[in-house]
Amino acid sequence: MTSTLPRKDVTSILPQELIDDIVDDFSDDEEAQKRLSLVNRSWSQRTRHNLFQTVSFELGARNCARLNEVLQTNPSLYEHIQTMRIDHDSRYSLWTSSIFGVIDPKRLVSVRDISIHGDVKSNLYWSTLPAALRTALYALLAKPGLVKLVHIDIRDIDVSFIGRNRSLKELTLYNVKHTLPPRPSTLSNGPPATHLADDKSSLRSLSVGQCGDALQCLRAGAVVPQPVVLRVRSCSYDDKMHMALQTFSCNVETYEIISAPTGDLTGTVGLPLHSGILDFVCFPKLKTLTFDLHLGQLSLLLSGPSPTIPSPLAQQIARLRSTNCLESINFMVDIDDPLHSWSPSEIEQLLHFFFHKVSFVRSWKALDDILGDEDAFSELKEVRIWIKIPANVAPSKQEMDTHVSVFKATVMPILTRRCILEVIY
Repeated sequence: MTSTLPRKDVTSILPQELIDDIVDDFSDDEEAQKRLSLVNRSWSQRTRHNLFQTVSFELGARNCARLNEVLQTNPSLYEHIQTMRIDHDSRYSLWTSSIFGVIDPKRLVSVRDISIHGDVKSNLYWSTLPAALRTALYALLAKPGLVKLVHIDIRDIDVSFIGRNRSLKELTLYNVKHTLPPRPSTLSNGPPATHLADDKSSLRSLSVGQCGDALQCLRAGAVVPQPVVLRVRSCSYDDKMHMALQTFSCNVETYEIISAPTGDLTGTVGLPLHSGILDFVCFPKLKTLTFDLHLGQLSLLLSGPSPTIPSPLAQQIARLRSTNCLESINFMVDIDDPLHSWSPSEIEQLLHFFFHKVSFVRSWKALDDILGDEDAFSELKEVRIWIKIPANVAPSKQEMDTHVSVFKATVMPILTRRCILEVIY
């Protein structure tokens, strides 16, 4: 925003609704918000709301201390905070008083979205937190108005408090180790150990990975949440996670499998996907199926054990014949690699690998035959293959068009004729 601030004699006669609209137009511009806050009290109230609607800080770090100073000076700011991103770094002490000034459950009356991220290298060990900090965090996490909760890289936490939330709509648990307390939970040592018994869970979206124990805890609730959207990270997917997720599968309409690379493309890229993660039959209402993976993981998905045995993916989709309501299937394939700078010639080799490798072609054709059956997959409206290529080494549009045209005409002609296959790059 380059123009000068509005004159006070003009802004003082504007209705508050119009002032709020003007301020909100610059809600993503922190500097503009600070400037607008200087106009007068009517303007500063809305800018405070925008500036403090979302706060991020590291436990015990300088930004935590600074936020504490601001909140203690202006206590009314607490009520504007709706989203909190709390990070843990093992370098910082958890015994500083500033933490308790920021994490004040009684004053944080409007918070609806909380993310807690542990230290990626050492995780956040809940049992080592000061008792007062555990109490404050549990009280914050158990707020009845919470609609979104994210836990990442946290160990030794009792997640049973999630089961009592009547408003939670989005839940993410990744690398979370659930541990029961040595004695029944109390307000001072843990969350209330109660579950929903009379109201249906409101959870709509569940994103999980490496959290079998936590899912088992939620599974044991009196009312098991039935999300519509389920996202699963394939890393460390095991029998325990599979058994738990089957309990959450009744209403799933959108299912996304996220498979992150575990090595470079010239060596081992990870173990084959657990058979349970491809068990699509357990989702009776499945409409959208998405695979978000790297080219290396695509080979694990499409390669069968032998030339005569279909790939795991083809086998599992074949099981859905005539008993499905699939409308969309998406393959999102990332060729980029942050650890390697590809040259144009290497990208061309990777694309040839993608479109023309014998085992890939065989698997794509098998999918074409299965999904091309209009009687078995009568609701199917689109099959999309998204290819992400680094912009600086991407082939010309003409080269890509040639690859795609040949692929659609010779490898997947049935879906092409049905006009539901799309290759996007």
